[in-house]
Amino acid sequence: MEFLLGGASSMCAVLFTNPFDVLKTRQQLEGELIAKQNLKERAYKGIRQSVLTVVRTDGLRGLQKGLPAALLYQFSMNGVRLGTYQTAENLGWTKSTSNPSLTPLLSVFWGGCAGLASATASCPFYVVKTQLQAVTSGSYTARFQHHHRGTLSAFANIYKQSGVRGLFRGYSATLVRLVVGSSAQMSSFSACKEFFLRYQVFQESIVLTALASSTVAGFLTSVLMSPCDVVTTRMTNQAVSPNGKGLLYTNIFDCFLKIYRSEGIHGYYKGFVPMYLRVAPHTMLNLTFWEFFKGLHERYGKH
Repeated sequence: MEFLLGGASSMCAVLFTNPFDVLKTRQQLEGELIAKQNLKERAYKGIRQSVLTVVRTDGLRGLQKGLPAALLYQFSMNGVRLGTYQTAENLGWTKSTSNPSLTPLLSVFWGGCAGLASATASCPFYVVKTQLQAVTSGSYTARFQHHHRGTLSAFANIYKQSGVRGLFRGYSATLVRLVVGSSAQMSSFSACKEFFLRYQVFQESIVLTALASSTVAGFLTSVLMSPCDVVTTRMTNQAVSPNGKGLLYTNIFDCFLKIYRSEGIHGYYKGFVPMYLRVAPHTMLNLTFWEFFKGLHERYGKH
């Protein structure tokens, strides 16, 4: 039940935040391995211009590109992640009764373990989601686009070309991204919730506590996860050879190095604003829905 509640809450959240994910993906792929001063035209500069570009080239529906894959990704990723963390919390593994100072470290550790499990479960859906979001009918500065007809077609095409390995393209980057993000999000969310519950106004409202706690968790997650997120998007969307090998990046270290050499530190934070606008509300909505669903389960599930 913990896994189902986590997955359902994230699917509710992604309905509102997927447009920002599309903008983030487009910005992260624009000017790939091109120095900022050499990038003459930018179609996705800033939120306003990015939205206008997507609507102009793909219509309003373009803002929800890859939504079916995004729903599957969120269900598999957060279902496993939140379910694993909640199970560890229920078993008392995230708190140390003998040494309270170890509790934050235990929260980070189990948040990381939850991220590890979720990365493995959700990687194929992330690959499909990213490749679908990157495709546009207009002029575009991405180095490569995978032209899939839809979600099922994307799975079939990737498997046909590269086998199971293709569905786990960029797995190492996905792993680092989710371990870092999950550790930051879950540990900060738990710590903030514990802090806010000291005050009566928060004790009276589960939703208010979840909103306040997830606002802080979303900010920390965005700052720490952005470089890993850019690398994951780049590795996932890169062109591949006939035998399924990536043509731009051989591994996560190669990707980090090439981005730094070509684009500098700035390259690691491409798409940061839409990422924050996605992660912060998604964290708020996801964890708020999660707390709400858990409350309903506790209230009615036992009857």
